[in-house]
Amino acid sequence: MVTKPSALKIFTSFLKLGLIAFGGPTAIAYVREMVVDKKKWMDEKNFNNGVALSQIIPGASVMQVVAYVGLNVGGFAGALAAFMAYVLPAFFMMLVLTIIYIHLKTVPETVSIFEALRIVVVALAANGTLNFGKKSIKNIKDVFLLAIAAILFILKFSPFVVIFIAMIIGFLTHREDFTELSLLLSSKPHIANEKLKIYKYVAYILVIIALFNLSLWLINPELFSLSTLMMKVDIMAFGGGYGSVPFMLHDVVDVEKLIDAKTFMDGIALGQITPGPIVITATFVGYLVKGLVGSIIATISVFTPSFIILLSTVPIFDSLKNNIIFKNIFHSILVSFVGLMIAVTIRFALSVDWTLSAVIIGLMAFIGLYKKYNILLVIILSLILGYLIL
Repeated sequence: MVTKPSALKIFTSFLKLGLIAFGGPTAIAYVREMVVDKKKWMDEKNFNNGVALSQIIPGASVMQVVAYVGLNVGGFAGALAAFMAYVLPAFFMMLVLTIIYIHLKTVPETVSIFEALRIVVVALAANGTLNFGKKSIKNIKDVFLLAIAAILFILKFSPFVVIFIAMIIGFLTHREDFTELSLLLSSKPHIANEKLKIYKYVAYILVIIALFNLSLWLINPELFSLSTLMMKVDIMAFGGGYGSVPFMLHDVVDVEKLIDAKTFMDGIALGQITPGPIVITATFVGYLVKGLVGSIIATISVFTPSFIILLSTVPIFDSLKNNIIFKNIFHSILVSFVGLMIAVTIRFALSVDWTLSAVIIGLMAFIGLYKKYNILLVIILSLILGYLIL
């Protein structure tokens, strides 16, 4: 028997889960255990639909699954409650860690710890790239596209340009499916009236965002730039939270020069020792740029667009997931992300002083992650080792 909880119940349940949900995308398993096995809010098939949807739209996968669950069991209020509750623990923990980081980052012991953390970030990026590659690379065309993406990103091309090129390639290399496109454009998918109500809430959110950003633009252009930057990152983060890393690195470090690459790596590292998705690094960046207000605005901005996209795609999910053209374009985007992640891994690796001790820590961290040991355990052991030998 599937039960329908109140928005308050959804909020408190996901707040508790958000406190212990370490491991980024792997936390989806914790969500499933809570909503399918323990609370029986959803059946297995419906939950799996949410997981599938989270893979084909931008944003952190676990956040999209959380919002999907909330929407299905509690409507718009449930989606908002689940989404906010799940991210709050990560936000507050990252905020505290960022404040500690600012005050202690020059202490010798802290320097050693963050040297070890940067090494772990390289291992995380390498492992993420390997996992992306195993799932996405199917043939020699994919290898060619991967190489193009990596080279363009190393040459400091915008990842937005790289993704656009990948989309065009994905479209043009499947000309035999053009008839599918005409069918898609001419079809009018049936959407139930109940689901159509979602678009009313989407419209409200869009109006609020527009007014909010207009206010920022008038009051504080720096905060406006921070907000729009993080929204861009979220919109293009296909393939889960790790997909946001190349975009955030490019805009925050290379274009806007808000922080340097090593400091950005420290933010990524702190994001891995907090629960929630890796894009919580936005809190770190926001605080360094504009203090508490900056951290709040950056965090809201890096999650809001994907939440809107989730709400907008649920009603048309069935027609979307089966469309050949869409699947081909999406596949090309994921392949390009492998190239972007290779370039990011190289960039991160060049920021580390590779002594023998550093190589040992890096190899141990990579092996631990590859063997799918708990991420938090790998990080803690690496920190201890780094403190002792670096």
